[in-house]
Amino acid sequence: MELALGVGLLLVPAVLLVMSFGPWLERRSFVRLASAEAARAVVLSGGDGEAALGVVAALAVGYGIDPDDVTVGLCGDPVGLAEATGRGCGRPVRGGTVDVVVGVRVPLVATPFGGVGGVEIEHRHTEVVDLYRSLP
Repeated sequence: MELALGVGLLLVPAVLLVMSFGPWLERRSFVRLASAEAARAVVLSGGDGEAALGVVAALAVGYGIDPDDVTVGLCGDPVGLAEATGRGCGRPVRGGTVDVVVGVRVPLVATPFGGVGGVEIEHRHTEVVDLYRSLP
């Protein structure tokens, strides 16, 4: 009886905590990479927001993240990935900066049956446009 109680009260929560740590680290890595790559895509494309959104969408698919869980802010407030279409930062200027914020929903507890609860984590990346860059 005591063994079953100990397993139920100590081991099961510890296993759930360990299972939740992996998705949190994976999604944290995703937002850092996606924000940096999206900002770089905006600079290289001459301010085209569609290129940045394509990069974020491709990374989300690669990480196995539902695009509905991803928010993107291209030089503005973050909105859902599907709603961000057509928004951009304008033409980058030499010596200027481009700010991109990417957020993703992370389940609080990951179970074999799906996530329970959730919080949103974000990462902002500022890309500096090179002074000697040839702009399109």
